[in-house]
Amino acid sequence: MPVEHLKCEPVTTTLSSSVPGAHAMSDRKELVKNAVEFLSDPKIQAAPLTKRISFLESKGLTNAEIEGAISQSASSSTASRPTSVYSTPQGQFAFQAPSTTMIAPPPIPQRDWRDYFIMALVSGGLVYGLTALARKYVMPHLQPPSEDAFESTTSQLTAQFDEAATLLKQIQEDTVNARDAVQQQQQAVESAVEQVKNVVSELRIGEEKSQNEIREIRSEVDIIRDMLPKMIEANREAQIHALSDLQQELKSLKALLVTRRPESPSTPGSILNLGRPSIPAWQLSGGSEAPTPGGSSKAPVSENPSTMGP
Repeated sequence: MPVEHLKCEPVTTTLSSSVPGAHAMSDRKELVKNAVEFLSDPKIQAAPLTKRISFLESKGLTNAEIEGAISQSASSSTASRPTSVYSTPQGQFAFQAPSTTMIAPPPIPQRDWRDYFIMALVSGGLVYGLTALARKYVMPHLQPPSEDAFESTTSQLTAQFDEAATLLKQIQEDTVNARDAVQQQQQAVESAVEQVKNVVSELRIGEEKSQNEIREIRSEVDIIRDMLPKMIEANREAQIHALSDLQQELKSLKALLVTRRPESPSTPGSILNLGRPSIPAWQLSGGSEAPTPGGSSKAPVSENPSTMGP
């Protein structure tokens, strides 16, 4: 703790640092005594030594007095003191240290020849033990092996290397065989995939052809379905036209027969031999032919003398 932060309070004890006359020596002794008490306080001892020396110098103590006070405080048996009274020429103050306490470390004990002897004995025992352990456990590993051990180790290593080489060769052969098998399987799979592609392509082409044929058949059926009523209508009209033509022919034949009857009254037998009027064969064959649209097939009308009268 720095001395500058110590709290100062006025006290009843006073010291004069610069009194001339007979009391000067007693005042200096009292000042040194107060300094010893100040330095003996454990709370003050927690502060750095330079701070304490500078504080005592500021109070008028000389270097010799400060050294004497430090030596007296070091050899003093006083453990702690609540307050240290110190008087200055400027006033009367009491210095109170903070509540923190610090115990001085114990002095280093003096060593004699017995301590050194024990240390040497212990050190020698440790060195001997470490040396024995090193000879027993470390040196056998550091020493080179014997010729027999070297040859045995060499033969073992050679056998292990040969075994490793054989195993490596076997692994390489197995790897080559596995790679060949994988390649064959891959080729078989590729061939099967190619065949499947070809079959699928042929099926697709056949399906397209069948769809085209079905489409064409459907279009032809639609065309026939559309043309069938027209064809039926045209056939019906042709039949009607043929029948009308036949009726006209029959009418013309009837009229012709009627016109030819008065001309031959003296031959009734010939008239009777006429028989029933019949349709000529050419008209029957011509009437069975379907007329073309927009017209009719007509043959020229000719008289059959075998069926007609004279």
